Amino acid sequence: MKKVLLILLCLPMIGFGQYSNFYNVNANINKNVNVSGTVNKNVNVSGRVTTTQNINTIDYGQLALANAEKEKNRLANMKYADEKQRLIAMEIASNTVKAYDYGFPNTWSAKQSKVAKKWGFSKFVFKHQIPHKSLFTKLQGYNYQNISENNIVTELEITAPFYPQGLKNKKLIDQKVFLFWKEIIDMGAENWAKGGDWQVGTKSEEGSYLHKKDVNKTKVYGVNGFSSTLIYENDYEYVIKDNFFAIYDGIVFRAGVRYKGDKDEVTFEDLEGRRHYLKRLCNQIISTGSFYDYKKY
Repeated sequence: MKKVLLILLCLPMIGFGQYSNFYNVNANINKNVNVSGTVNKNVNVSGRVTTTQNINTIDYGQLALANAEKEKNRLANMKYADEKQRLIAMEIASNTVKAYDYGFPNTWSAKQSKVAKKWGFSKFVFKHQIPHKSLFTKLQGYNYQNISENNIVTELEITAPFYPQGLKNKKLIDQKVFLFWKEIIDMGAENWAKGGDWQVGTKSEEGSYLHKKDVNKTKVYGVNGFSSTLIYENDYEYVIKDNFFAIYDGIVFRAGVRYKGDKDEVTFEDLEGRRHYLKRLCNQIISTGSFYDYKKY
């Protein structure tokens, strides 16, 4: 019995629960066996086996340094217009917040246009800092992407604020998107960040398994709000997603950062390291964005 027990404890978690122990979440190995206490010749066995491990054992500082070195290696292989640009890239690799300092402001002024009406306003001005191109590549809209040396994809999503009650013409926006924004208003930013139908230890409608959810206070475009961190996996990827929510004057402020990687190439610990490396930069871009000179439709 002792040998069998040790074999069971050494087996990796099966299916979507295999990394639950990494996030200090109980995961069932065998519904017919239960182990508690210290494993020795006197242990009693009944029920089901569960195991936990605390994520706080990770040395985030060392992970950040390792990511800085990897980023330096990636940037060192790029071509630069001059030596000044190369030195800037190396400085950013060592301290990612410098990508904010060396970036440039983007101002979107939507006045008396169909675009403004699509967001529920007659006019508005929305401004945020675009990170330096050595670290993030600009995608469509206000979305930015970084791909690490070991193929971890970081996606920074900047979304213009939305006023649901001002959307007179529902045809201007997808109905599901409209209902999503409206639900945030109805629930409130904090309850939305804490709540939702997706609970830890369950699968979403798309089949992703949620390991952990964490909620914290933060700033979203200068407005007091909340961040909701979801740690999950699907058939192909491990993902950590930081969702940012705030509500002011009936307006929803929202942004997001997603860290993901192929399950054959990275681990959750790799994602945590990347997140720790880029988190200050992403949070600064999101918190310092501004929305002003707006008129509700």
